[in-house]
Amino acid sequence: MMNVSKRGNARLLASGLLLLAVFSSIGSFGHAAVSLPVQHDSLALTVNPDRSVGVAWNTTSSLGTLTQNVSSYFTPGYAIHSSSSFSQQSSAVVQTSTIQYQLPPPAVSIFNSISLTATQTGLTGSGSLMITTNVPTSTITATFSTSPTRVKVNATVQLHFSPAFFGGTFLANQTVFQTEWNRTFGNVTWTDRIASQIQNATVHFVTVTAFNGTLTSIDSNQATVSIGFVAVPSQTGTDFVTVLENILTPFGGVGLDPIIRSALNLQTGETVNLTYNGSTYTLTLQSTTTYVSDLDDQVNKLKTQYLQPLLAVFPAGTAPASLVFISATSIIINQMSTTSDLDLSAGTSSTSLKGLVLKPQTFGSNTNFTIPGLFQTIGKSPTPGVNFTLIGGSDSSNQVKIVVPADTRQPNSTTSNSATWTNLQDASTLSAVEFQVQPLPNSFLAFLVSPVGIGIEAIVAIAVIAAVVLYMAKRRATKSSIPSMSGPTPSLGLGLNPAPPAP
Repeated sequence: MMNVSKRGNARLLASGLLLLAVFSSIGSFGHAAVSLPVQHDSLALTVNPDRSVGVAWNTTSSLGTLTQNVSSYFTPGYAIHSSSSFSQQSSAVVQTSTIQYQLPPPAVSIFNSISLTATQTGLTGSGSLMITTNVPTSTITATFSTSPTRVKVNATVQLHFSPAFFGGTFLANQTVFQTEWNRTFGNVTWTDRIASQIQNATVHFVTVTAFNGTLTSIDSNQATVSIGFVAVPSQTGTDFVTVLENILTPFGGVGLDPIIRSALNLQTGETVNLTYNGSTYTLTLQSTTTYVSDLDDQVNKLKTQYLQPLLAVFPAGTAPASLVFISATSIIINQMSTTSDLDLSAGTSSTSLKGLVLKPQTFGSNTNFTIPGLFQTIGKSPTPGVNFTLIGGSDSSNQVKIVVPADTRQPNSTTSNSATWTNLQDASTLSAVEFQVQPLPNSFLAFLVSPVGIGIEAIVAIAVIAAVVLYMAKRRATKSSIPSMSGPTPSLGLGLNPAPPAP
């Protein structure tokens, strides 16, 4: 379970690094890879005065032909809900995630409870799992630990036989269970073959050093067994990161080792809890992951580290525009959140993303600019297209005005600070849209440049000048009225000559 969680975090970081979580899902190379007929897609980009771009994406899909293939296996009431959010804290960025499986009421309630607790940091972690069943009562407990050079799992299972409930299976009675055990875990040839299959799947970069089972006790009612598993890297002095790079090398994974290690170092800790409520038939997986406090800076460094070798492959000026744009764009994920809902019985799904902020390359000035690379990277979307909205953001002093050139497709609807295109199939056609930063009507800056503000400024300037003149005149008058410390006191008359001294 922890390995699944770790891979999920790696995928999330990779999606953030490459922005594919947003653009490839709605662009030309997103839906093309999966033939799911999308019913509604909407993308809103908020362009702020500091030239950053906030991203909000929503999609509601029908699984189409896939529904016919899988919905018959899921009775009404089977739904999966997931949510994930990042928050910036003083000493870390924290991601909280929840996945909830709502199961339909079963004909017979098999599971009483499922509980998993685990912690992980980098490649080092540990955890425990406990499962109890109702009919018949059985218990499964397992512990696991991971390190950079070893994965170890130990499990103990107590199983109760039931001809009525498990008829036709290896849990029907003692005889069939003993026969099945002797064929599998009680057979060294079988366990060696399973270990060999695992090693083949990893191109022999992983060695299974232990895979065995022990039948601790058995009688006509129950059996207790224990199972152990240990795997290590095949090459001495290597760890599982090296193993992963070696496995990916034939697929162009050369040079990923430092990137993978740097990505793992971004995570400072993770806790996972899984519970099952036997009365509501709800399975809930919750995780809390902490990252370094400067996660955004580190992710952008990793993005550059990953993309620079890719860009170097292309001759000057020939790299795909989307790759160039992504390389030149910084991302901020520390306030990002996502939600998704999947109803396998109805064959519908919905996903939303918000809080992702891009700092793309812009052209023009700080107050009048375009972002062509953004629209070109989003690219084309399949029919019926995307409901695409541009929003002019604001701060305490300024707001962004959206200006659509006359030779560009005009929006289907507008508000004072937004423009919306319905069923837009090619976002690159909006590359010439301009964004003008203007003072807010009620801001102090707007007031200063208004006619009334200029008039008041002139009056204030005159008053200041008058005050300065009066102050200087007063100082001169004060200095001229001070009596001299030697010689006769000057006359206060208007003549040019001093009055004669008194006899």
